[in-house]
Amino acid sequence: MKLQLFIALRYLFSRKDHNAINIISAICAGGICVATMALVCVLSGYNGFQELIQGLFNAFDPDVKITLVEGKSFSLSDERVQRVKALDFVEVACDVMEENALIRNEERQTMVTVKGVSDSYVRLTNVNDVMQVGQFVLREGDDYALVVGGALANQIDVSLGFSRPLSLFVPKHDVKINLANPERAFEAQQLFVVGIYATNQLEIDSKYAFVDISLARRLLGYAEDEVTSLELRLSPNVDVEDALKKITEVMGPSFRVQDKQRQHADFYRMMKVEKWISFLILVFILLVAVFNLVGSLSMLILEKKSDIETLRNMGASNGFVRQVFLLEGWLISVFGSIVGVSIGLILCGLQKWLGIIKLTSGDEGGFVVDAYPICVNWSDVLIVLLSSLLIGLLISWFPTKYLGRETSQP
Repeated sequence: MKLQLFIALRYLFSRKDHNAINIISAICAGGICVATMALVCVLSGYNGFQELIQGLFNAFDPDVKITLVEGKSFSLSDERVQRVKALDFVEVACDVMEENALIRNEERQTMVTVKGVSDSYVRLTNVNDVMQVGQFVLREGDDYALVVGGALANQIDVSLGFSRPLSLFVPKHDVKINLANPERAFEAQQLFVVGIYATNQLEIDSKYAFVDISLARRLLGYAEDEVTSLELRLSPNVDVEDALKKITEVMGPSFRVQDKQRQHADFYRMMKVEKWISFLILVFILLVAVFNLVGSLSMLILEKKSDIETLRNMGASNGFVRQVFLLEGWLISVFGSIVGVSIGLILCGLQKWLGIIKLTSGDEGGFVVDAYPICVNWSDVLIVLLSSLLIGLLISWFPTKYLGRETSQP
């Protein structure tokens, strides 16, 4: 194989009698270079957006969330819950009570998810890092307060230090709605807003209104040891999958145990589908670019017909000849792929550190970051490189397989 490679390298870098062969080869290598560069940049862009949004979710998402598969609430006195809380890799356990409710400010009203949390919630998540104004303080003595998202505050026209309390209407879980007197099925509470958070995720900022869990239980009519979910923070160095397996074994099949990604399974599935659809579209473009190899190799084989006869007269087999031109086509693919991936990585590095391509223009705002986020995943780079090399090898095989046989005939 060393001799075949040596001859292929000589053919690759030597001047051809027909300049069109050089031009077609350069176009082919350039097309492969551009396609692989685009693949690296696009996949890194998807990774960057996924990492960015995942970081925003992390402000409220626990490492592990435990809920019932069927039913609404469960008791903290359950032996299985106590065993999970006692696991050595569980750093913080937070009791959570969630329910849909109506929040109203005079004529403005909207549906929200009331999330009652215990005092350990600030240690469970990074909620203090996303507080826009005020503090995440839900209770002082017998006085209860409310923390809402920025989008929700805009919807109902409320701000920190608002002189009037908001009205919170929560449905009682054990009371059926009577059309003659529907108010009896709801519990009302007047609360002042003491904090506004902002994650720049509309789904989150317009959805949650935080209250103390004792107030949530009282409004909903639950017992003092009941929760709708148990949220956990794990030790930093613990393997999440191993932890999930152990917690699932303790809780049994009647409970759903989810890590951060499983809590937003639909979102991550959508991102993954979009990412690989874009990959397939760009691979198709790469395939079109690589097809130039057929023309380049065909013309090169015709030009080197006398060389092929000389090699055959010296004892070279048809397989030897085919390997020479197969390597010739593959080397063009290798050269274009390596240069394209290298340029792609350089562009990703420049974008990551300098933010060349902006998400905003001028003084416009409204985005979490100013520039397109980038995250290079080396497994994606390897997939791009291997895909390009494999396509180049397969495309090079066709003209060499056919034309090599033709040139061997007298």
